[in-house]
Order: sequence, then C-alpha cells, then structure tokens
Amino acid sequence: AWLSKQLFSRKLRFKDDDGADFPEWKTQLLGNVTMVVSERNKNNEKLPVYSINNKDGFVPQNEQFEGIDSDDRGYDIKLYKVINKHTFAYNPARINVGSIGYSGNLENIIISSLYVCFKTQDSINDNFLFHFFKTNSFNKEVLKNVEGGVRDYLFYENFSKIRFEQPCMEEQGKITDFLSSYDYKIRIESKVLQQLEIQKKYLLKQMFI
Repeated sequence: AWLSKQLFSRKLRFKDDDGADFPEWKTQLLGNVTMVVSERNKNNEKLPVYSINNKDGFVPQNEQFEGIDSDDRGYDIKLYKVINKHTFAYNPARINVGSIGYSGNLENIIISSLYVCFKTQDSINDNFLFHFFKTNSFNKEVLKNVEGGVRDYLFYENFSKIRFEQPCMEEQGKITDFLSSYDYKIRIESKVLQQLEIQKKYLLKQMFI
C-alpha cells in the first residue's frame, strides 16, 4: 500500500529505458478511457456463475455463497450479464469497500445484472487501472460521487466523471510490472508463512501425544 501510494502520488517516478524522465501525467476522466458493456445471457446458457468480492475480485458464486448457485437461489440467469476476457465489473453498492474485479483471461462466465461492467480503451493499461482502483485516492473519489438514500450507489454515469492522473503507456507498464511483482512476492511469502504455521501446529501436537 505504501509503495502504491508513492507511485500514484508521483513521489516515486520511473525513468524511461534511456534514463530520461517520462512526460508529465495528464488529468483524465474515467469515462474517456472506459466503455460500458452489457451483454445479457439471452439464450439462458448454463454458464459458470460468478460474484465479486473485495478480496479476490471474480469468484465462483458457489464459493461465495457456500455451495449455493443461482438455480438454487431461484434467479433468472437470462438477465445475467456475460463476461468475457479483459472486463471490469463492480458492485455499485459496494465499490466503496473495494468490490471490483477484473476478469483477465476468464471468459464465458455470467454475473448478476446488478453489476456495472466495462472495458477499456487502448490508451490505458488494464492492470495499471486495476491498481489505481485499489488506492485511497480512488476511494475518496468514489465517496465524492456516490448517490442514494439508505445505501450509497455509484452507477456508471457518476463513475465516468471520476478524475485520475494518467501517465504515458510506457510508464503505466513500468508501474504495473513493479506493483504486480511486489504483490506476487507478498502472496508467496504469505503462503510460506501459512505453511510454517501449519507445520508448527503439527509439531506441537506431536509433542503432546
């Protein structure tokens, strides 16, 4: 989180491959680099059903709801939205707690019609944008733009008005590669720590048998 904050606030900057400074970042609207997609499952195909949570992004719905899928819940999947590769989706009532996902190479899956789905223009690196969505500065912009009564919502109309600072594509790539490598290292170390905890519990158990 600290490294991400330093990079997106431009307190840390990369150089290009020749050691020169990259151009200054440009203020941009999310609506200028994204476009809504809303393909419905009109043929009622039995495609895998997914949900989105704020920890893992896209997750199979039966994992999210403890083995219960849409059929069991009595939902009409013809109204669900079809998600293909390189698509973002977010819950308009929970984006303020980070409920946004990126499909990456996932395709031919469906999610509830409640989600807002969009793709990006060629001028933005999807992974750079996804890292931006995890920053405090994005969350502050979300809170400024939500609307509603009992519960706050951020629909695409207001989402598209959110401003952000956009570097050139080459610098976007360097930021993305760096943060992705850092995230991967953290995941690996977390798994090692979990395994060590399991081993510790096992050894303690053996000592008292």
